[in-house]
Amino acid sequence: MKLNVGENIRRLRRAADMTQEQLADKLGVAYQSVSRWENQTTYPDIEFLPALAGIFGVTVDELLGCEESRKKEVLDKLTEKLGALLDSDSQDVESILSVAREIRRECVMAPVLRNEYLADMVIGIGCNWCEAFENSAALLAELRLASEEILSSNAPRGMKDNMIRYMAYAEDEAHITAYLNQNATKWDLNKNALLYERYLHRNCRDKYDFLRQKLLFTALDERVFDRRMWRIGDGHADIYECLHRNNMLLTFLHNLCYMTPDSLHPVTGDGSVDMFANKRLDLGIRLACFLSGTGDCEGAFVVLEDTVSLLEKLMVLENGMKIGCTSPWLRDLRLKVKFIDNEGSQAVFLNDDTDDGDCYGYIDRKWVLYPFTADHGWEWFDPIRSDPRFAAYVERVNAAFALENATE
Repeated sequence: MKLNVGENIRRLRRAADMTQEQLADKLGVAYQSVSRWENQTTYPDIEFLPALAGIFGVTVDELLGCEESRKKEVLDKLTEKLGALLDSDSQDVESILSVAREIRRECVMAPVLRNEYLADMVIGIGCNWCEAFENSAALLAELRLASEEILSSNAPRGMKDNMIRYMAYAEDEAHITAYLNQNATKWDLNKNALLYERYLHRNCRDKYDFLRQKLLFTALDERVFDRRMWRIGDGHADIYECLHRNNMLLTFLHNLCYMTPDSLHPVTGDGSVDMFANKRLDLGIRLACFLSGTGDCEGAFVVLEDTVSLLEKLMVLENGMKIGCTSPWLRDLRLKVKFIDNEGSQAVFLNDDTDDGDCYGYIDRKWVLYPFTADHGWEWFDPIRSDPRFAAYVERVNAAFALENATE
């Protein structure tokens, strides 16, 4: 039988949140000795085995891997039995529960193996979660205990992420919100992504279809229309490249919304206000700037008319009004208009119309006026700055930010 004492020392030391130096100090040896043990270039002298076992709270057999080998054999058989039950069409919930309990009991006495087998159990049952399991509070309780043990341990991040994902499949409706509030992360394991996987797995068509739309819109908001990607910067950017990118985004937006813009509405497509209003304002101001810089001054004023008119229409909407768009990919999604008083000037939020209320757009006077008035970074507006029409558009922007709709 192969001795895994070095590997076991490393696992147990890490589980105890102890450095090699700290373990060496407890044993009165140099830390290089501990390093050699863990790399299995040497074995610890027999006199150190009881001390090591005592420090980690295991038996000498467990430290040497003898007990671990026996436990692994038992847990392998139980895991195989669980897999066979889950693959069966009988959906024998009581038998599955019984095996799950056995696995968890055996893992209590196998600290080195515990996380691996508990994770396999939760993932196996979570992947096969079905309607028959939903009525078993006892089975869900077993999964909760196993998941909580892993999440509170020093298990690898990937293993913990799997626990969060598969418990999101299994958790009941009464507790899923609290579970996600506690365990969801900001990025891949965010609440919406976990809920989407949950409802897709459970075949809840209406719920996952709405979340699919929300996730798509979030991706568009964070990736496709990331304003940081389209800055003019220090003025040394290639204006034609900027114009090309801006037009590419506008074309994408029009195609997404099934729009064919006419000559008077190159930005809005048809002159109406939709939930991409803040994106259209940004792209419109930039387009006018790039056209001005390339010598198409009249084209710049056409764009400004469409863009400023969009702002004026947006700012007179009723507070709390919900706006959507004509894209079939986002047919059920709505953003709610919320006006506020920001330092004496009206501003508007475009909020997700759900309980979590994510903000997908914030528009205030400073943000809109900055490109028109900035001394640096928007020099491509210079060819039209002296035109009276340019000053008139600045005045219209100022006028659009009235205070009638402000709520706070």
